[in-house]
Amino acid sequence: MAAADLDRKILDASADLIAERGVRNVSFREVARRAGVSHQMPYHIFKNLQGILTALAREGFSTLAAQMNAAADAESDAGDRLTAAGFAYVDFACSHVGHFRVMFQRALVDVHDPDAPMEEAERTHATLVRLAEEAAAAGYGRGLPGDALAALAWSTAHGIATLLIEGTMPDKGPVPEDPSEVGHAVVRALCHLL
Repeated sequence: MAAADLDRKILDASADLIAERGVRNVSFREVARRAGVSHQMPYHIFKNLQGILTALAREGFSTLAAQMNAAADAESDAGDRLTAAGFAYVDFACSHVGHFRVMFQRALVDVHDPDAPMEEAERTHATLVRLAEEAAAAGYGRGLPGDALAALAWSTAHGIATLLIEGTMPDKGPVPEDPSEVGHAVVRALCHLL
């Protein structure tokens, strides 16, 4: 089996376990068992759990940025572009729970490490700031500067995504089949307020 295939199997198994059990309950033995490889193979490829978590974070940020850009590029209005990126953020969190649980926990992966900043995280943040600045320049945000609008949009999308994937949203009323629908409604409501 090619090294890239082994990497993929180990990362997929790790992301699935993190989504199911959380980071603290992941062992290399269980990762290896799920991936169908020897119990030493994850050590040979990633050295330690930190190596797997860093790889998941890098992959997650790259995927998130691509999805945000693709969603924004499908819209022409600056406010709709920012809103579409917010939808993509929520959708990413709901469909990549294992990655999402790693990406934003500084205790697990410090994306702002001055000695080794994570370029994928920086590009993802730059995407959000660019879209927010475009929206602010187009008159959205009620006079907020682009960086403040970016912080508001991010905290809204990230907050609702976290509540959804951690199962802490109150379940009053009908529960949609797709939990990201709730996230879309919250992001849409923010856009209407702006």
